[in-house]
Amino acid sequence: MAEKMKQESGENSENVQIGGNVNIGVSASEARQIAIDVFKANFYDFSEKAAKKALERAEELTDEFIAKFYEKIPELESKLQEPSVQSSMFNTQKEYAKSGDSELKEQLLNILIERINSEERSLKQIVLDEALTILPKLTKEQINIMTLIFSAVYINHNSIVNIPSFKEFIENRILVFYPNTPTSFSFYTHLQFTGCCTILSEGSSYKPLVQIFKARYKALFSKGFTEEELNQEFQEDKNKLNPLLMRCLQNPIALQFNPLNDEVFKSKIDELNLGAIGNKALNFQNKHLFNDQEIKEFLIKCNPRIEQLLTDWQEKDFKTIRPTSVGFAIAIMNFNRVTNENIAFETFI
Repeated sequence: MAEKMKQESGENSENVQIGGNVNIGVSASEARQIAIDVFKANFYDFSEKAAKKALERAEELTDEFIAKFYEKIPELESKLQEPSVQSSMFNTQKEYAKSGDSELKEQLLNILIERINSEERSLKQIVLDEALTILPKLTKEQINIMTLIFSAVYINHNSIVNIPSFKEFIENRILVFYPNTPTSFSFYTHLQFTGCCTILSEGSSYKPLVQIFKARYKALFSKGFTEEELNQEFQEDKNKLNPLLMRCLQNPIALQFNPLNDEVFKSKIDELNLGAIGNKALNFQNKHLFNDQEIKEFLIKCNPRIEQLLTDWQEKDFKTIRPTSVGFAIAIMNFNRVTNENIAFETFI
C-alpha cells in the first residue's frame, strides 16, 4: 500500500506522507512534560526537601490542569506550545508550589483555562494573566468580599421569581460570601493596592444595600392592592393590564404587577404597547411598596444573618468599593466556582 502512495508539492512546501493515522500537535502526556520541564527550568533553587515538595505540588496542579483542559477545550491544544501560555502556566504552578493551598489551586486553574480560551492580546487575556499573579496576594475573605459586592450590585439574578427563590439568593449568592471575621481599613486598602478595586473618596454618594435590593427586586416588596383600587385607578383601561397582574407575593389576597423591577416593567410596556397606561401602572405599583425599614425587617426575617451585613454595608468600606477589570475577573471566577453558575467574563471585562 505504502509503495503505491505518490505525492507532489510546490516550492517551499513541506510534505507529510504516512500509511496510517497522523497527529499534529501535542499529546496530553507531551503537554504535561512540557509544563513540568518549564517549571523545573525556572523555579527557584530550594533545599532538597523544599524542592521535592514544590515539584510534587507542580506535578499535582499540572495533572489536574491537563485533565481539565482536555475536558473543556481540547481543540486549543496547539496553544499549549505558545510562549505566553507556557508563561501563564508557570506562574500558576509557581504560586501553588509556594502555598499548597487546595482552594487557591482550584481558583488558579479556573482562571488559567479561561485565559487559554481567550484571544491573544485581547483585554480578557491581559486581565486574566494579571489575575493569575494577583490572586495569590489576596486572602479568602478579600476574594469573598469582592464576590459579595459583584453578586449584590452587578449581576441581574433572573432566577429570582418569588420569595423562596429570593431567600435562596440571600443564603447562597450573598451571605455565603460574607466574612465571619471583622474587617479592618487595611483590608480594603490592600485590595486597592493590588489593583482589584478603587475606593471612593469620603463623602461620595452610595446606596444602602436595602435600596439596591429594592431597585433590583421591587416586585418582591409590593404590599399589593385590591381589585377595587385597581378599578378606581384605571376604570375601563383595567383589562389592558391583565397580562401584568398576579397575586401579591407578600399578601396573596391582594394583587400586584408581575415585572421584577422598573427595567423589566418598561420593556413589558413596550412589548404590550401600553404607552401612557403602562407608565401609569408603573407609578401605581411604586405607591404600594414597602418603605426601607419594612424591607429591612423583611430581609432579616428571610435570614437573620443579613442584619449584620446591612450594618457593615452602612458603617464599613463595603459601599466604597468599585471593582477594576481584575477585580471583576477574580469575583466572577469565585462566584462561578462556589455557585456552579457560568457567568461570562466577557460581560464585565
